[in-house]
Amino acid sequence: MIRIIGAGPAGLCAAVHLAHAGYGVTVFERNPDVGMRFRGDFQGIENWSTGEDFLSALQGMSIRTDFLCQPYTRGEFFMRGGIGGTVNSQRPLFYLTLRGPMEGSLDRSLEKQAREAGVSLLFNQRMNPDQGDIIATGPGKPNTMASGVLFQTDLDDTIMAYLDNRIAPWGYAYLLVRQGQATLASVYFKDFKNGPDYLDRSIEVFQKIRPFSMEGGRRFTGYGSYFPARNAARHHRLYVGEAAGFQDFLFGFGIRYALTSGYLAARSIIYGADYNSLWKEAFAKQLYTSLSNRYLFQWLGTLAHRFVIRGTTRGDPWRFMNRLYQSSMSRRAVYLPAERWLKASAKDPCQK
Repeated sequence: MIRIIGAGPAGLCAAVHLAHAGYGVTVFERNPDVGMRFRGDFQGIENWSTGEDFLSALQGMSIRTDFLCQPYTRGEFFMRGGIGGTVNSQRPLFYLTLRGPMEGSLDRSLEKQAREAGVSLLFNQRMNPDQGDIIATGPGKPNTMASGVLFQTDLDDTIMAYLDNRIAPWGYAYLLVRQGQATLASVYFKDFKNGPDYLDRSIEVFQKIRPFSMEGGRRFTGYGSYFPARNAARHHRLYVGEAAGFQDFLFGFGIRYALTSGYLAARSIIYGADYNSLWKEAFAKQLYTSLSNRYLFQWLGTLAHRFVIRGTTRGDPWRFMNRLYQSSMSRRAVYLPAERWLKASAKDPCQK
Protein backbone atom coordinates (compact mmCIF):
# COMPACT_ATOMS: atom_id res chain seq x y z
CA MET A 1 0.00 0.00 0.00
CA ILE A 2 1.35 3.41 -1.04
CA ARG A 3 0.45 6.28 1.27
CA ILE A 4 0.30 9.76 -0.25
CA ILE A 5 -0.09 12.82 1.95
CA GLY A 6 -1.84 15.64 0.12
CA ALA A 7 -4.61 15.61 -2.51
CA GLY A 8 -3.33 18.42 -4.72
CA PRO A 9 -2.36 17.99 -8.38
CA ALA A 10 1.01 16.41 -7.54
CA GLY A 11 -0.36 13.88 -5.06
CA LEU A 12 -3.37 12.90 -7.19
CA CYS A 13 -1.32 12.57 -10.37
CA ALA A 14 1.02 10.20 -8.54
CA ALA A 15 -1.96 8.28 -7.15
CA VAL A 16 -3.59 7.84 -10.57
CA HIS A 17 -0.41 6.53 -12.17
CA LEU A 18 0.35 4.13 -9.31
CA ALA A 19 -3.21 2.78 -9.28
CA HIS A 20 -3.12 2.20 -13.04
CA ALA A 21 0.05 0.15 -12.44
CA GLY A 22 -1.81 -2.08 -9.97
CA TYR A 23 -0.70 -0.55 -6.67
CA GLY A 24 -3.02 -0.02 -3.75
CA VAL A 25 -3.01 3.72 -3.00
CA THR A 26 -4.45 5.79 -0.15
CA VAL A 27 -4.38 9.59 -0.26
CA PHE A 28 -4.68 11.49 3.02
CA GLU A 29 -5.89 15.09 2.82
CA ARG A 30 -6.14 17.43 5.81
CA ASN A 31 -8.99 19.47 4.26
CA PRO A 32 -12.60 18.27 3.82
CA ASP A 33 -12.34 18.31 0.00
CA VAL A 34 -9.92 18.77 -2.87
CA GLY A 35 -8.87 22.23 -4.01
CA MET A 36 -9.75 23.96 -0.75
CA ARG A 37 -6.88 26.46 -1.14
CA PHE A 38 -8.84 27.96 -4.04
CA ARG A 39 -12.36 29.21 -4.67
CA GLY A 40 -12.86 29.12 -8.40
CA ASP A 41 -9.99 31.31 -9.54
CA PHE A 42 -8.46 31.00 -12.97
CA GLN A 43 -4.81 30.01 -13.17
CA GLY A 44 -2.37 29.48 -16.00
CA ILE A 45 -0.41 26.33 -16.84
CA GLU A 46 2.71 27.44 -18.69
CA ASN A 47 3.48 25.93 -22.07
CA TRP A 48 6.82 27.51 -22.91
CA SER A 49 9.51 26.00 -20.67
CA THR A 50 9.92 22.87 -22.83
CA GLY A 51 9.26 22.02 -26.46
CA GLU A 52 6.57 19.49 -25.54
CA ASP A 53 3.03 20.83 -25.52
CA PHE A 54 1.29 20.53 -22.16
CA LEU A 55 -1.60 18.50 -23.57
CA SER A 56 0.84 16.00 -25.03
CA ALA A 57 2.62 15.79 -21.68
CA LEU A 58 -0.70 15.10 -19.91
CA GLN A 59 -1.48 12.34 -22.36
CA GLY A 60 1.86 10.74 -21.55
CA MET A 61 0.90 10.81 -17.87
CA SER A 62 -2.45 9.08 -18.64
CA ILE A 63 -4.35 12.11 -17.31
CA ARG A 64 -7.61 13.07 -19.05
CA THR A 65 -8.26 16.69 -19.89
CA ASP A 66 -11.92 16.67 -18.80
CA PHE A 67 -11.40 19.96 -16.97
CA LEU A 68 -11.09 23.54 -18.14
CA CYS A 69 -7.85 23.60 -20.12
CA GLN A 70 -8.21 26.40 -22.65
CA PRO A 71 -5.20 27.35 -24.79
CA TYR A 72 -4.27 31.01 -25.16
CA THR A 73 -2.09 32.37 -27.92
CA ARG A 74 -3.01 36.03 -27.55
CA GLY A 75 -2.98 38.57 -24.73
CA GLU A 76 -1.82 42.01 -23.66
CA PHE A 77 1.32 42.75 -21.67
CA PHE A 78 2.21 46.13 -20.17
CA MET A 79 4.65 47.76 -17.79
CA ARG A 80 4.67 51.00 -15.82
CA GLY A 81 3.63 53.92 -17.96
CA GLY A 82 1.39 51.80 -20.17
CA ILE A 83 4.33 50.63 -22.28
CA GLY A 84 3.57 47.38 -24.04
CA GLY A 85 0.94 45.95 -26.31
CA THR A 86 -0.50 42.80 -27.80
CA VAL A 87 1.17 39.41 -27.57
CA ASN A 88 0.52 37.00 -30.45
CA SER A 89 1.93 33.49 -30.57
CA GLN A 90 1.60 30.65 -33.07
CA ARG A 91 1.82 28.13 -30.22
CA PRO A 92 -0.21 28.24 -26.99
CA LEU A 93 1.69 30.27 -24.41
CA PHE A 94 -0.29 28.74 -21.58
CA TYR A 95 -3.50 26.90 -20.79
CA LEU A 96 -6.18 28.49 -18.66
CA THR A 97 -7.54 26.23 -15.93
CA LEU A 98 -9.94 26.45 -13.00
CA ARG A 99 -8.93 25.70 -9.42
CA GLY A 100 -11.10 24.72 -6.48
CA PRO A 101 -13.60 22.04 -5.35
CA MET A 102 -16.15 22.74 -8.10
CA GLU A 103 -17.09 20.88 -11.27
CA GLY A 104 -14.86 21.60 -14.23
CA SER A 105 -11.81 22.34 -12.10
CA LEU A 106 -8.44 20.64 -12.35
CA ASP A 107 -8.77 19.52 -8.72
CA ARG A 108 -12.19 17.87 -9.13
CA SER A 109 -11.14 16.14 -12.34
CA LEU A 110 -8.04 14.62 -10.74
CA GLU A 111 -10.12 13.44 -7.78
CA LYS A 112 -12.56 11.69 -10.11
CA GLN A 113 -9.78 10.08 -12.10
CA ALA A 114 -8.14 8.86 -8.88
CA ARG A 115 -11.38 7.31 -7.60
CA GLU A 116 -12.04 5.65 -10.97
CA ALA A 117 -8.55 4.11 -10.80
CA GLY A 118 -9.34 2.63 -7.37
CA VAL A 119 -7.54 5.15 -5.16
CA SER A 120 -8.86 5.55 -1.62
CA LEU A 121 -9.17 9.22 -0.58
CA LEU A 122 -9.48 10.07 3.11
CA PHE A 123 -10.32 13.68 3.97
CA ASN A 124 -9.92 15.59 7.24
CA GLN A 125 -6.79 13.55 7.91
CA ARG A 126 -3.72 15.33 9.28
CA MET A 127 -0.64 13.19 8.79
CA ASN A 128 3.03 13.69 9.57
CA PRO A 129 5.48 13.36 6.67
CA ASP A 130 7.08 10.32 8.29
CA GLN A 131 3.76 8.50 7.82
CA GLY A 132 3.77 8.78 4.03
CA ASP A 133 5.60 7.43 1.01
CA ILE A 134 4.90 10.46 -1.21
CA ILE A 135 4.66 13.91 0.35
CA ALA A 136 2.45 16.35 -1.55
CA THR A 137 1.51 18.79 1.19
CA GLY A 138 1.94 21.97 -0.86
CA PRO A 139 3.93 25.10 -0.03
CA GLY A 140 5.76 25.64 3.23
CA LYS A 141 7.02 29.01 4.44
CA PRO A 142 5.66 31.65 2.01
CA ASN A 143 8.06 33.91 0.19
CA THR A 144 5.58 35.14 -2.40
CA MET A 145 1.97 36.23 -1.99
CA ALA A 146 -1.01 36.90 -4.22
CA SER A 147 -3.96 39.14 -3.39
CA GLY A 148 -6.84 38.79 -5.80
CA VAL A 149 -10.54 39.13 -6.47
CA LEU A 150 -13.04 36.93 -8.33
CA PHE A 151 -15.96 38.70 -10.03
CA GLN A 152 -18.40 38.82 -12.93
CA THR A 153 -17.70 41.34 -15.67
CA ASP A 154 -18.83 42.69 -19.03
CA LEU A 155 -15.36 42.23 -20.52
CA ASP A 156 -14.87 39.84 -23.43
CA ASP A 157 -12.46 36.95 -22.92
CA THR A 158 -9.05 38.48 -22.35
CA ILE A 159 -5.64 37.99 -20.79
CA MET A 160 -3.70 40.97 -19.46
CA ALA A 161 -0.54 41.28 -17.37
CA TYR A 162 1.20 44.33 -15.93
CA LEU A 163 4.72 44.83 -14.56
CA ASP A 164 5.02 47.63 -12.03
CA ASN A 165 6.66 47.48 -8.59
CA ARG A 166 4.12 49.98 -7.28
CA ILE A 167 1.28 47.49 -7.72
CA ALA A 168 3.20 44.19 -7.49
CA PRO A 169 6.68 44.51 -5.92
CA TRP A 170 9.12 42.27 -7.82
CA GLY A 171 6.14 40.49 -9.36
CA TYR A 172 3.24 41.24 -11.67
CA ALA A 173 -0.50 41.83 -11.79
CA TYR A 174 -2.82 39.90 -14.07
CA LEU A 175 -6.41 39.86 -15.31
CA LEU A 176 -7.96 36.65 -16.70
CA VAL A 177 -11.49 36.72 -18.14
CA ARG A 178 -13.50 33.83 -19.55
CA GLN A 179 -17.21 33.88 -20.35
CA GLY A 180 -17.91 36.78 -18.03
CA GLN A 181 -15.99 35.30 -15.09
CA ALA A 182 -12.78 37.05 -14.05
CA THR A 183 -9.77 36.68 -11.80
CA LEU A 184 -7.65 39.76 -11.09
CA ALA A 185 -4.64 39.56 -8.80
CA SER A 186 -1.37 41.12 -7.72
CA VAL A 187 1.54 38.71 -7.21
CA TYR A 188 4.27 40.24 -5.04
CA PHE A 189 7.51 39.06 -3.49
CA LYS A 190 7.91 41.48 -0.58
CA ASP A 191 5.97 43.82 1.73
CA PHE A 192 3.29 41.18 2.33
CA LYS A 193 1.35 43.27 4.83
CA ASN A 194 0.26 45.70 2.11
CA GLY A 195 -1.24 43.09 -0.18
CA PRO A 196 -4.79 44.57 -0.15
CA ASP A 197 -3.39 47.94 -1.23
CA TYR A 198 -1.51 46.34 -4.12
CA LEU A 199 -4.72 44.67 -5.25
CA ASP A 200 -6.60 47.99 -5.17
CA ARG A 201 -3.87 49.64 -7.23
CA SER A 202 -3.90 46.75 -9.70
CA ILE A 203 -7.64 47.16 -10.21
CA GLU A 204 -7.14 50.86 -10.91
CA VAL A 205 -4.39 50.17 -13.45
CA PHE A 206 -6.44 47.65 -15.43
CA GLN A 207 -9.52 49.89 -15.30
CA LYS A 208 -7.48 52.66 -16.94
CA ILE A 209 -6.44 50.34 -19.76
CA ARG A 210 -9.99 49.13 -20.40
CA PRO A 211 -12.88 50.06 -18.09
CA PHE A 212 -14.99 47.08 -16.99
CA SER A 213 -17.76 46.20 -14.57
CA MET A 214 -17.11 44.24 -11.36
CA GLU A 215 -20.04 42.41 -9.79
CA GLY A 216 -20.12 39.94 -6.89
CA GLY A 217 -16.47 40.44 -6.01
CA ARG A 218 -14.88 37.90 -3.64
CA ARG A 219 -11.34 38.62 -2.48
CA PHE A 220 -8.74 35.93 -1.82
CA THR A 221 -5.15 35.57 -0.70
CA GLY A 222 -2.72 32.89 -1.81
CA TYR A 223 0.93 32.17 -1.26
CA GLY A 224 3.82 30.21 -2.69
CA SER A 225 6.99 28.66 -1.35
CA TYR A 226 10.19 28.80 -3.38
CA PHE A 227 13.31 26.80 -2.66
CA PRO A 228 15.90 25.34 -5.05
CA ALA A 229 15.51 21.60 -4.47
CA ARG A 230 18.60 19.40 -4.48
CA ASN A 231 17.37 16.21 -2.87
CA ALA A 232 13.63 15.47 -3.06
CA ALA A 233 13.96 11.93 -1.71
CA ARG A 234 14.52 12.02 2.05
CA HIS A 235 14.34 9.06 4.43
CA HIS A 236 12.55 6.88 1.83
CA ARG A 237 9.96 9.61 1.27
CA LEU A 238 9.46 11.28 -2.11
CA TYR A 239 8.58 14.98 -2.07
CA VAL A 240 6.57 16.34 -5.00
CA GLY A 241 5.19 19.69 -6.14
CA GLU A 242 5.69 22.67 -3.89
CA ALA A 243 6.38 20.35 -0.96
CA ALA A 244 9.71 19.75 -2.74
CA GLY A 245 10.18 23.39 -3.72
CA PHE A 246 9.28 22.67 -7.34
CA GLN A 247 8.05 26.02 -8.53
CA ASP A 248 8.71 28.46 -11.33
CA PHE A 249 10.82 30.99 -9.46
CA LEU A 250 10.42 33.69 -12.10
CA PHE A 251 6.66 33.92 -12.63
CA GLY A 252 5.15 31.31 -10.31
CA PHE A 253 3.69 28.87 -12.85
CA GLY A 254 3.98 25.70 -10.79
CA ILE A 255 1.13 23.42 -11.89
CA ARG A 256 3.13 21.73 -14.62
CA TYR A 257 6.00 20.99 -12.20
CA ALA A 258 3.47 19.61 -9.70
CA LEU A 259 1.89 17.19 -12.15
CA THR A 260 5.22 16.14 -13.66
CA SER A 261 6.89 15.51 -10.30
CA GLY A 262 3.91 13.43 -9.10
CA TYR A 263 4.08 11.33 -12.23
CA LEU A 264 7.86 10.85 -11.88
CA ALA A 265 7.56 9.90 -8.20
CA ALA A 266 5.09 7.19 -9.19
CA ARG A 267 7.41 5.92 -11.92
CA SER A 268 10.33 5.79 -9.52
CA ILE A 269 8.29 3.44 -7.29
CA ILE A 270 6.96 1.32 -10.14
CA TYR A 271 10.31 0.81 -11.85
CA GLY A 272 12.67 1.17 -8.90
CA ALA A 273 14.30 4.22 -10.50
CA ASP A 274 16.09 7.03 -8.68
CA TYR A 275 13.56 9.82 -8.18
CA ASN A 276 16.16 12.58 -7.98
CA SER A 277 17.63 11.51 -11.30
CA LEU A 278 14.18 11.50 -12.92
CA TRP A 279 13.10 14.99 -11.92
CA LYS A 280 16.51 16.52 -12.53
CA GLU A 281 16.55 15.14 -16.06
CA ALA A 282 12.98 16.34 -16.66
CA PHE A 283 13.07 19.94 -15.42
CA ALA A 284 16.07 20.81 -13.23
CA LYS A 285 17.57 23.06 -15.92
CA GLN A 286 14.38 25.09 -16.20
CA LEU A 287 13.95 25.20 -12.42
CA TYR A 288 17.45 26.47 -11.69
CA THR A 289 17.44 28.89 -14.62
CA SER A 290 14.18 30.39 -13.37
CA LEU A 291 15.90 31.08 -10.03
CA SER A 292 18.74 32.91 -11.76
CA ASN A 293 16.20 34.87 -13.79
CA ARG A 294 14.23 35.73 -10.64
CA TYR A 295 17.41 37.14 -9.07
CA LEU A 296 18.18 39.22 -12.16
CA PHE A 297 14.54 40.30 -12.52
CA GLN A 298 14.59 41.81 -9.04
CA TRP A 299 18.11 43.21 -9.34
CA LEU A 300 17.53 44.94 -12.70
CA GLY A 301 14.05 46.28 -11.89
CA THR A 302 12.51 48.31 -14.73
CA LEU A 303 15.29 47.27 -17.11
CA ALA A 304 14.12 43.68 -16.70
CA HIS A 305 10.53 44.81 -17.22
CA ARG A 306 11.47 46.45 -20.52
CA PHE A 307 13.36 43.36 -21.59
CA VAL A 308 10.35 41.11 -20.98
CA ILE A 309 7.89 43.53 -22.61
CA ARG A 310 10.01 43.92 -25.73
CA GLY A 311 10.61 40.18 -25.97
CA THR A 312 6.95 39.22 -25.72
CA THR A 313 5.34 42.00 -27.81
CA ARG A 314 7.86 41.98 -30.66
CA GLY A 315 8.51 38.84 -32.64
CA ASP A 316 7.63 35.35 -31.42
CA PRO A 317 6.69 35.48 -27.70
CA TRP A 318 6.77 31.68 -27.31
CA ARG A 319 10.33 31.50 -28.60
CA PHE A 320 11.35 34.39 -26.33
CA MET A 321 9.90 32.73 -23.23
CA ASN A 322 11.31 29.33 -24.15
CA ARG A 323 14.80 30.80 -24.54
CA LEU A 324 14.42 32.59 -21.22
CA TYR A 325 14.01 29.21 -19.51
CA GLN A 326 16.73 27.49 -21.55
CA SER A 327 19.32 30.25 -21.21
CA SER A 328 22.80 30.07 -19.76
CA MET A 329 21.86 32.40 -16.93
CA SER A 330 21.90 29.42 -14.58
CA ARG A 331 25.71 29.65 -14.74
CA ARG A 332 27.42 29.74 -11.38
CA ALA A 333 28.20 33.48 -11.53
CA VAL A 334 24.47 34.20 -11.31
CA TYR A 335 23.01 31.08 -9.77
CA LEU A 336 25.13 30.95 -6.62
CA PRO A 337 24.31 34.48 -5.41
CA ALA A 338 20.68 33.84 -6.36
CA GLU A 339 20.65 30.68 -4.24
CA ARG A 340 22.21 32.48 -1.25
CA TRP A 341 19.63 35.24 -1.59
CA LEU A 342 16.75 32.78 -1.60
CA LYS A 343 18.08 30.71 1.29
CA ALA A 344 18.09 33.84 3.44
CA SER A 345 14.29 33.89 3.31
CA ALA A 346 13.27 30.26 2.83
CA LYS A 347 13.51 26.89 4.53
CA ASP A 348 14.15 23.66 2.69
CA PRO A 349 10.65 22.09 2.51
CA CYS A 350 12.09 18.56 2.50
CA GLN A 351 13.73 19.08 5.88
CA LYS A 352 10.81 18.04 8.02
